[in-house]
Amino acid sequence: MRGKNVLRVTAMAIAMLFLAGAAFAAQKTIRLSHVTAKDSPWDKGAHKFADLVAKHTNGGIEVKVFPQSQLANGSQKAELEMLQSGVIDMTWDSPIILALFLDKRFDVFNLPWLYPSMEVANKVADGPMGALAMKWLEEKGIVGLGIGVNGYRELTNSKHPITTPDDMKGIKFRVAGSKLYLETFKLLGANAVTMSFGEVFTSLQQGVIDGQENPTAIIDSSRLYEVQKYLTMWHYSFDPLVLCVNKKLFDSLSPADQKAIRAAAKEAVAYERTISAEEEKALPEVLKKKGMQVNTLTPDQIAVFRDRVKPVYAMVEGAIGAENMKLMLAEVAKAEKALAGPKGGGKKAAPTKKK
Repeated sequence: MRGKNVLRVTAMAIAMLFLAGAAFAAQKTIRLSHVTAKDSPWDKGAHKFADLVAKHTNGGIEVKVFPQSQLANGSQKAELEMLQSGVIDMTWDSPIILALFLDKRFDVFNLPWLYPSMEVANKVADGPMGALAMKWLEEKGIVGLGIGVNGYRELTNSKHPITTPDDMKGIKFRVAGSKLYLETFKLLGANAVTMSFGEVFTSLQQGVIDGQENPTAIIDSSRLYEVQKYLTMWHYSFDPLVLCVNKKLFDSLSPADQKAIRAAAKEAVAYERTISAEEEKALPEVLKKKGMQVNTLTPDQIAVFRDRVKPVYAMVEGAIGAENMKLMLAEVAKAEKALAGPKGGGKKAAPTKKK
């Protein structure tokens, strides 16, 4: 009898091990890629999302995070193409990259001196413009799960401080590759070139380019302060950040898992926005301590730059769509008014379109 009990217990133990192994094997793994360095706000947001997905699915789905576009050899274009094809499951993507390689309408989110504050930008992203962006993504086989923050794009160079557009003449800047950025820098008199972000540090180090523009979190996490001396805080273009997932993959998940992923995304985006805001406030002083000369432009100085680039709105309107631009300008004004409260008094964020 004792022998039979031993056999029964042994059989049950083997069965339990088999079931545990089967459950482990059935665990789904999702690969999330992003272009920035480890410990950037993008990376912290991605890991927060991974933790929340594991929590909301009771460990049923594992999200693995790959910084610096490792899965695409550092190429953001290849990364986006791999997302569409399903080779990569998820990405954080800037509207800049989405406009450049997916749909030019996304440039509407990055117009120069569009948003007076990060709070206004986030409110716009949470409204009709954000919903429109999700529709554009779905048309391309991508599901947008939320819109976080990359931040205001600031200017760095190795030549001299910049306080006026004339200071930009003769300096070769790497800019994001869309027509919007190239035309903006051309209007400011700069020599603008484009290249993958993965090439920027080495190109600065070797003197192939003299400067670049990116949020301070990217400047810090990518150690650009090692090859750039001058930082100009001019808040010229605010860059949102879209959490994307391949649509076929998302549609293949159970309703419960889809709900869990959306819940995790909502929490992770809120977290990423918070740390981005905190870092944006703290980083100018941090970068100063790391050897950069930080120059914060006054409103009057910024006005000179802003007036110089007004024509870019008309230049890109055809690609963006007149109705999309009209809606964006209206949503920015509405968000600014709502955040200003009943007394109002906010400044106008963007140039008025000529009729």
